[in-house]
Amino acid sequence: MPTVQQLIESSFRLIGAIVAGESLETNELADALVSLNQMISSWNTEGLSLFSRKVIDISVGPQGNGYTLPERPIRIEAASVAISGINSPLEIIDAAGWCAITELSQLSVYVRKLYCDYQYPTTTVSIWPTPRVAGVLGLIVYLPLTGFVNLSDLVDMPPGYENAIRYNFAMALLPEYPRSQVDPTLASQAQSYKASIVQLNAGNFAITAQPNLTTVAAQGTP
Repeated sequence: MPTVQQLIESSFRLIGAIVAGESLETNELADALVSLNQMISSWNTEGLSLFSRKVIDISVGPQGNGYTLPERPIRIEAASVAISGINSPLEIIDAAGWCAITELSQLSVYVRKLYCDYQYPTTTVSIWPTPRVAGVLGLIVYLPLTGFVNLSDLVDMPPGYENAIRYNFAMALLPEYPRSQVDPTLASQAQSYKASIVQLNAGNFAITAQPNLTTVAAQGTP
């Protein structure tokens, strides 16, 4: 696997800014590392560009609501509450859906909804109804892509990501390093490599059809 510097310089070669065997100046490499990390950070806004998910478990109960997450998620993909061995899937709602709930203090055996405020840097989730007994809230969240720290770091990512980053970073460099003789297929290749990892992630993290939450809730009496 290449180093970050090798990846950066290969992107520069793709647009003809340097030739084979030529290296970038120290200040150019430092600027390029910042730009590369900015591009990777922007991919964190695209769910299917991310290849990892994580489960976060939080203890919940009748003592109150509003639970601070240990880290800010890019997005919550799914949520459920397990109480006394029964796992109930939750409907993830937005701010309007949360404000539409008239009895926020309602207690119930079955929890039905979850709202996340996505505040930065501290994020809080709330659930409704408040569980009558203690349980565990399980969240499946998108893990962000992490940027590179040093030029000597190895680019250790799943198959397909190296070329997707290499070609898309080359396209990102063009406004600062315009070239008249850039390969006319560069843009389409960049799109194709990016689409390949998106398609792979879409298959790996396909969303299973959710059960009817109204039916689940109706199985017990609040």
